[in-house]
Amino acid sequence: MKNLLKTLILFILMGSIAYAQETETEKDYKMYEITYLTPRTDKLVELGEALKNHNRMYHKDAPYKAHVWMANTGPHTGDIVWVMGPCTFTDLDNRPESEEHTTDWITNVMPNVKQVSDGEYWKMDDKVSYEPEGSFSGKEIWTVYDIKPFEGYRFTALLEKVVEVYKEKAYPNYFQVFRSQFDGGNGRDIAIGFGFPNYSFFDEDDKFWADYEDVHGEGARWKFFEEYREIVVSSSDELSEYVPEMSSE
Repeated sequence: MKNLLKTLILFILMGSIAYAQETETEKDYKMYEITYLTPRTDKLVELGEALKNHNRMYHKDAPYKAHVWMANTGPHTGDIVWVMGPCTFTDLDNRPESEEHTTDWITNVMPNVKQVSDGEYWKMDDKVSYEPEGSFSGKEIWTVYDIKPFEGYRFTALLEKVVEVYKEKAYPNYFQVFRSQFDGGNGRDIAIGFGFPNYSFFDEDDKFWADYEDVHGEGARWKFFEEYREIVVSSSDELSEYVPEMSSE
């Protein structure tokens, strides 16, 4: 009886430790807040200057650094993408929100903005992401996927196979997977950020699917496509460039 009691206590202690570790790990993630700003066409210069001043005054320190991108293709062509992070939800409780911060945003930034849209929180999935050192170039394709209900786990399984190729072949470009934290009803469920070094990259022969079959076996690509069609409703590409002049640094 005593041995049984000791065993039960040991299990309880082990469970408590595991829970604490899991809880701590769950808070150790990268999340980004993004907002699309459609500029007034006659206020582009003013908006750039206002964003630079605002970000370097109120978003100069982590985890609240602001990163500005310009969308060059897709539904948000011409929009400025304001990104804050990486941060956690807990960090948001202490985000910059002083009276001076709010006043500066309202009086100096917003008069140059025609429309604000798609304010979202995206959490990075480290398990299916790939980030080789030095891969950031300031050029990215941000592809957003509308996933059928209850099919997210299948899409994750496909991503695991893709990132396996990236690792096996030691690709120089990053492949980051993000999950939207709230349902906006707009089909923006999962996003992939793919970095590329320069535009001549698109003139090169695409060897990915040959590499995919080298890693996963002959004909594997067709199985991938079949399952993809069963899982994905639609997708949208957004080619964008980083704008350091408007960012925190």
